[in-house]
Amino acid sequence: SPASVCIVGASRKENSLGKAMLNIMQQMDYRGKIYPVNPNADVINDLQVYPSINALPEIPDLAIVLLPFQMVADALEQLGKFGIKNVVIISAGFREIGGEGIEREKELIKIKEKYHLNLLGPNCMGFFNTAPGTSFNGTFSPTVPNPGNIAFISQSGALGVGIMELAVDTDLGFSLFVSTGNKSDINDNDILEYLYTDPNTHVIAMYLESIDQPEIFRNICRKITAVKPILAVKAGRTESGLRAASSHTGALANPEYIVDGFLKQCGIIRKNNMKELFDSARVLTYQDLPKSSHIAVVTNAGGPSTIASDAIEKAGLELARLSKRTSRKLKKILPVEASVENPVDMIASADHNTYHDALEIIIEDDAVDAVLLIIVRPPVNTTPRKIAQTIEALIYNCAKPIIAIVMSRNDNESGLKDFKRLNIPVFKYPDDAVRAMATLWEYQKIQQRFRRSETIVSTRKMGQTLISGRGAENNQVPLKNLIELLESYDIKCAPNIISAAEENICRFQKSAHDSIVLKIANEQIIHKTETGLLKLNINTKDELLSAMDELKTKANPFLPADVKPLFLAQQQVKGGVELVLGGKRDSQFGPVIMVGIGGIFVEVLKDVSFKIAPVNAYEAKEMLSELRSQALLNGFRGQPPVDRDAFGYTIQQFSLLLAEHPEIVEIDLNPLIWAESQNKAIAVDIRAKVK
Repeated sequence: SPASVCIVGASRKENSLGKAMLNIMQQMDYRGKIYPVNPNADVINDLQVYPSINALPEIPDLAIVLLPFQMVADALEQLGKFGIKNVVIISAGFREIGGEGIEREKELIKIKEKYHLNLLGPNCMGFFNTAPGTSFNGTFSPTVPNPGNIAFISQSGALGVGIMELAVDTDLGFSLFVSTGNKSDINDNDILEYLYTDPNTHVIAMYLESIDQPEIFRNICRKITAVKPILAVKAGRTESGLRAASSHTGALANPEYIVDGFLKQCGIIRKNNMKELFDSARVLTYQDLPKSSHIAVVTNAGGPSTIASDAIEKAGLELARLSKRTSRKLKKILPVEASVENPVDMIASADHNTYHDALEIIIEDDAVDAVLLIIVRPPVNTTPRKIAQTIEALIYNCAKPIIAIVMSRNDNESGLKDFKRLNIPVFKYPDDAVRAMATLWEYQKIQQRFRRSETIVSTRKMGQTLISGRGAENNQVPLKNLIELLESYDIKCAPNIISAAEENICRFQKSAHDSIVLKIANEQIIHKTETGLLKLNINTKDELLSAMDELKTKANPFLPADVKPLFLAQQQVKGGVELVLGGKRDSQFGPVIMVGIGGIFVEVLKDVSFKIAPVNAYEAKEMLSELRSQALLNGFRGQPPVDRDAFGYTIQQFSLLLAEHPEIVEIDLNPLIWAESQNKAIAVDIRAKVK
């Protein structure tokens, strides 16, 4: 927190940013010195105004610049010469508008580097800090923020203004707000480092439009999420802008899929919108984490509890199975018409004493680790306010999270102030409350995961660099080289031979114990199935010779005139679920791997999970758990189940391969077929593209 601040561009004009900034700073009872700078004023808001930066009586801790963009560079130069080290540039008209704005921002960066400045912005809203004894507001928001324990980092300043305005009438309280703007110097990583040790911040919420320095960001976030939750809304979830790609991985690697996987690896809980973000933030601020996903619902109305039950299942939570002892106790205090199973419907006659007695019984049940308390305004002689007051002693002695759903108009009897005093978040609708409760459990799992996770170190393999074959136009790696590389990482391929000689292929078929598969292996031809260059279920020499003749004829139009068809004969792997492992080198995040349900429908089903390579054993298995087709992985209609530990090991090895071979641009193993007899996924179709 600055002990003194100068406002370059402070103004007497009402409705100007320079006046708004000064007004709000004084309204927050800032205890430091304020030095307005304006050559055309003597006094503003009873403060002495200084005609220039050089006229200031001391070197302030912070300078805030609110000038037209044409004047900003000169002002920054003067601030640097005067010795001020910390600068916030509110002014817009830089990189965000493109063209000349990009050049103007480059000039600011040069000045910043020349004087070793710490620069926030440009094109930002500033920051505030509500810590006790600080109360500094360096924004132009017209709303004084509620103090609290949520830090909010936003790349959009206008969005920050809107959130502050909406938060006034809620129980949302903020420790810190920072608008990062164009992030020409200070970025999310710098702010996160500060928040890691900030005692006044318990929860971090972020609005992101871009992620800078992903590896640094990931390391900081993993450190923070061990002690504080991070929630984020990342803008841009559409599929526009995808480039055409030769591999399945390239086609499926929507930047948002990659971002989603990256944020999970950071330990960040991603939210769909700002309402979900702050609903979850206030619950995480006030409530303990549940020990499990087992939830009890206590209600005086059946409809809302049914909605809550559906939402609980959809969110991956579970209705707790109440003990027989709990049910017997509930029967003694509830009418015969009431339900003593979960959800516990006490019916409309329940008053504040009924709520107290039922809640006391339920929170004593070891099978219950969290409670949703639904209150539809009772027709009997009670109110939500009376209910909150009656359960007060229970709440203070309960370590299990409790969220209230009060379906009532907001008045003196709605109990909102009483629930807030008890640190119980209140929602109007069951769906919103369940989503917030699910976030508590998600953060509990993140903490458990990071306690079990190990760091994986990858080392570039200088002596094993892959090169492309004769298919220079698509930079495909010869299959022989790729198979050798995969097997060096303990990734098993189907027994095979690659040859242009008929006698070699026939010898392989004769020695095979089962059917074989024949494909064209030339790297100039990428997709075999689409071009008909694949033959299955070959059992005899005659079938093999016929298949070779057919594939030769079909392959020749796709090959250069001086290149002969090259055959890949494989032992046919039968049965088992078809999986896919893919990898690509992303321009922002580096090596990215994809795991999913494979085969010819991989791009249709899009049942895939992405993470940044390399991944550890826990992250590898987590990728499998993120797939929708869990029934297939668990064994469906006689198919063998996939051993998640064994396939997780293959995923981990594959991620190391990609991380240690930066020459690989894209790589696909599709499909891998799960072979129960070997307890391994066998790669039967592979391809890789190099730089």
